[in-house]
Amino acid sequence: MDALGKIYSTTTVVTMKVGKKLNGIAVAWVTRVSINPPMLAISIGKTRYSHTLLNETDRFGVCIMKPEAEGLVSLFGSKSGSDTDKFLELDYELSCSGTPIVPGTLAYIECVTKGKTDAGDHTIFVGEVVYQKLFDDERPLLYGEHKILNPDFRD
Repeated sequence: MDALGKIYSTTTVVTMKVGKKLNGIAVAWVTRVSINPPMLAISIGKTRYSHTLLNETDRFGVCIMKPEAEGLVSLFGSKSGSDTDKFLELDYELSCSGTPIVPGTLAYIECVTKGKTDAGDHTIFVGEVVYQKLFDDERPLLYGEHKILNPDFRD
């Protein structure tokens, strides 16, 4: 174990729509960066297909996941949207702008991209919050110690 593993965060699925293509990627590196206006930053690996798509759109969604959605998060973290339609068999919703909201979402935040910053093997995409919805008031699925944590971790 290393010290970086002790940074805990909420487990999310970041979603996007480019043309008719829907995609999503499991992301644990999400943080608030501004109160006024409300803004988030997401960190996406440069080799990921989602990175390519995020560079082709000006909008992304952040689905904060419920603990029982661990299997779905694993799907979005283990398959590439370049050769797999992750939404094919999902009962998902679309936001008013057409950005997908995956099942098992505890809270949804939609952002318009306002900036991008190089961060080594990742790019940080900064987005201004344009829509948010709380579906439930339970605790989210967490990521820490370099893995998704068992929902019983908090008890």
